[in-house]
Amino acid sequence: MKTITISKKGSRSEFNEDALLSLPVKGVFLVSDGVGGGPSGHKASRTTVHNLYETLSSIEITQDAIIKSISTANDAVYQKALEGEHKGMACTLVLAWCDGERLTCFNIGDSRIYRIRNGLIEQLTSDQTKQVKRNDRMKSLVTNAIGVKPSVTAELTEWDWVDGDLVMLMSDGISDVVSDNEMQDLVTAEGVSMLEKANALIAASVANGSTDDKTLVFCFN
Repeated sequence: MKTITISKKGSRSEFNEDALLSLPVKGVFLVSDGVGGGPSGHKASRTTVHNLYETLSSIEITQDAIIKSISTANDAVYQKALEGEHKGMACTLVLAWCDGERLTCFNIGDSRIYRIRNGLIEQLTSDQTKQVKRNDRMKSLVTNAIGVKPSVTAELTEWDWVDGDLVMLMSDGISDVVSDNEMQDLVTAEGVSMLEKANALIAASVANGSTDDKTLVFCFN
C-alpha cells in the first residue's frame, strides 16, 4: 500500500487542529480534526491519533480491534475534556482499513473518505451534522464526535477494494470548499503524479477561500 500525507495549518486558528496517522504495513490510515474551534481542539485530535497509534501499531488488525481502539481513544479524550483548560474538547475521526480485498471505513463527525474508481469519485462516509441557524445564517454542527460522551459509536461501512482505486481521507478544510466534481477533475488529470494531485487539492482549497486547517491522506497501490 502506498500513501501520501499532507497537513497544512490554516489562518483561522493558532494551532493546526488536524492530525493524521498512516500505517501502510497495517493498511490503516486516519484523519482527525478538532471540532468547531473549541477549546484544545488540537489536543483532542492529537490525543486520539496518539492513542490509536499506540494500540493499532502493535496488534493484529481486525474490525473489533479497531472498534476497541476507538473506544479507548474516546475515553482518553473524554477524561481530558473534563479538566479545566481542556473542558469541552472534541474531535472528528475517519479511519480507513484495507486488508487487500476489502476497505472498511469508520466515521465519527464530518471528516470524509472518498474513493476514485475508473475516473469517478464517490463519497464513502456520510457527514454526521445538523443545520442550525445562528445570526440569521445556517451553520453546520457536528452531531457525533470523540470526547463528547463516555462512549462513542462510529459509522462503519464496508467496500470492495480493486487495484487502481484511490482512497482519500480529508478534513473539512478541503471538502467544505472543493466540490466533488473539482476533486475528481484534479485527481484524475493525466500526466500528473500522485503527489502533484495531492498538492493540487490543497492549493484548490486555499484558492477557494478556506482558512481552516487542511489535511489529506491518499491511499493507493
